[in-house]
Amino acid sequence: MTVGLLDRLTSTSLDEDYAHVSARRRAAGDPQRPRSPGMTGLVVLAVFGVLVATAAVQTSRNADESASSRASLIEQVRNRRAALQERQQTLRALQRDIAARRAGQLAATRRGRELQARLSRLGVQTGSVATRGPGVRVVVDDVPGTTDPREMVQAPDLQKLVNGLWEVGAEAIAINGQRLTAVSPIRDAGSAVTVNFTSLQRPYTVSAIGNRKTMQADLIETKGGQAWLTLQSIGLQFVVEPEDSMVLPPAKSVTLRSARESGRR
Repeated sequence: MTVGLLDRLTSTSLDEDYAHVSARRRAAGDPQRPRSPGMTGLVVLAVFGVLVATAAVQTSRNADESASSRASLIEQVRNRRAALQERQQTLRALQRDIAARRAGQLAATRRGRELQARLSRLGVQTGSVATRGPGVRVVVDDVPGTTDPREMVQAPDLQKLVNGLWEVGAEAIAINGQRLTAVSPIRDAGSAVTVNFTSLQRPYTVSAIGNRKTMQADLIETKGGQAWLTLQSIGLQFVVEPEDSMVLPPAKSVTLRSARESGRR
């Protein structure tokens, strides 16, 4: 069998080189024994060992410092949170005390009582105070089991419903416990509906305080009511029920944006 030149060089050149070097050593009387690493090799090994040990110690130290820093940060967060809760409790106590003192001062005179009644009415209208009374409760929801956005309750649908309730005489409205004011936003945010910048979970319960005997029937005659009858016809849930008594919470934040002196325009 003929062996190619390239195959021969590849398979035999290394062996022949070793054989040649071995023959030269024997001719020179140099015995074939492994060389000791020598002083330089020992120094290199020692330095390498020191570097490895130093790196291990530094890594362990850094890990201890990181764990200590993390524990310290967690403790600071807990302390700050506890301090915040304590101050919030103090604030609520002061607010209750101020309200009680104001009510006591206003109740002492006839003019004060008239002013208190006016403040109560304005508080209901602005959403700044909790409100109790009869009304209607409207529960709306998506088509059961749907994944089609067109069969889901959207922010504009709730806006139409709320506008219809205001139109039929609602004095106060809340959606899933979020009290509405004159500037409350009802918006879509991704797959959720937000009211007062708070994401709500379906189903959506719209509570409206007012004349429960007329609001239920009159709502259907409004544009918002008609829109919801159409949505109900394609499977969205729309249930209106009268309520003898409901309590709506105050709005979380009511900001004074403008004011004028009484008697002037």
